[in-house]
Amino acid sequence: MSFVRLTRILRSASFRLPLIYAVLFILSAGVLFASVYWTATAAMQNDMAAVLRSEAYQLAEIHRRSGLAGLAEQITRRINFRTRGPIFYLLQAPNRRVVVGNLPGMPPVNGAIDFEPDQPQPEIDPERPGERPKLTGFGLTLPDGSFLLVAQDANRLVDMQRAIIRAFVWSGGLTLVLAIAGGALLGSNFLRRIDTITRTSRAIMEGDLSARIPVRGTHDEIDQLVASLNAMLARIQQLMDGLRQVSSDIAHDLRTPLGRLRQRLEDARERATTTADYSAATDAAIEEADALLETFSALLRIAQVEAGAQKSAFAPFDVSALLKSLGETYQPVAEDSERTLAVQIEPGATLTGDRQLIAQLVSNLLENALRHTPEGTKLSLGLHRQGDGFEIEVADNGPGIPASEHGKVFDRFYRLDRSRSTSGSGLGLAMVKAIAGLHGLTIRLDDAKPGLRVVLQTAK
Repeated sequence: MSFVRLTRILRSASFRLPLIYAVLFILSAGVLFASVYWTATAAMQNDMAAVLRSEAYQLAEIHRRSGLAGLAEQITRRINFRTRGPIFYLLQAPNRRVVVGNLPGMPPVNGAIDFEPDQPQPEIDPERPGERPKLTGFGLTLPDGSFLLVAQDANRLVDMQRAIIRAFVWSGGLTLVLAIAGGALLGSNFLRRIDTITRTSRAIMEGDLSARIPVRGTHDEIDQLVASLNAMLARIQQLMDGLRQVSSDIAHDLRTPLGRLRQRLEDARERATTTADYSAATDAAIEEADALLETFSALLRIAQVEAGAQKSAFAPFDVSALLKSLGETYQPVAEDSERTLAVQIEPGATLTGDRQLIAQLVSNLLENALRHTPEGTKLSLGLHRQGDGFEIEVADNGPGIPASEHGKVFDRFYRLDRSRSTSGSGLGLAMVKAIAGLHGLTIRLDDAKPGLRVVLQTAK
């Protein structure tokens, strides 16, 4: 591993985070250790004190019943057989003469006492010969003036304390080592994924909008981020493709009306000789200009819809009532054009969106059907409930659209050959597609045999 990469790993958040957690864990364990340490020490001290006190008072009772000789005999028996564990005794006469015991003589002290014998006692701690052991004991001055001391090796307590400290040091050290190793591993893996994202970003900045970040399938936070980034990139690519398409469409499809406008103005300049001629040429030029302005307005509306700028106006509304109202509005229009419109709307369907845009979507579909079908055509507008969603249908029994053209009719400025002679800019269905996408509606074209069936459906 190179020094540069190691430095990046050590500086990475994925390395620092496990390390921080490890330090916090060790600190928490330290607090717990301190609590255990002091609690265990106090408990052991209290237990040792209770054992020694109980032993001393039992022996004092024997002295009361049997005197100094009986007590000395009992202590000798306990030293020889060690029935009570590693307990040490001292019995001194009133003149401080040692009567019996395995401890050297000492000045009488009543109650708890911690002390070191004046000389080494190998029988107290055979593993440390030549050292003076630390003892804790309980002393009593008996009624006849003699002194009784019962003691235990205090090193037992020290050994327990050292064992607790060793356990903490080993566990804390192992935790820290594992945290460093885990942090390095996580940091290396994290950096590889970040490097992949960086390379993809650079490729996109260099113009490759098709580049995508690979998803590992681990479903972790980075995978979720990558999926969101890929979706964003796909959307950006779609918008850029749309922008290029719009630019191309404008260059090709607006050239003709602009040419006509220029031609009319040239004719007015060169051929008009009367006021009436100038007026007619001016009216024709204004008509062409109005058509161009309407086309640009339609392109702007489509761009606004595709950008989602109108989502701020979204609100729940009764789509059934809206379609019923539109059906009642367009039925007389269909009759005036020698066509019929059947309306079948199931009540109660609601949609969260822009009511005006949905109205424009359905109006565009109906007007497109009226414009591109012959007289006598039967049209239908329907809404059918489907679980929590619904399906909107606009159908006719006219000439329909070839299946090969279904994927093209929603493109800007696209017009069927047979529709070139009719009015229109070729933007109506593009607007339908944009509004449907904004509201999460899927759109498809079906062959009605004869005719065409346009279906808008809510997401399942």
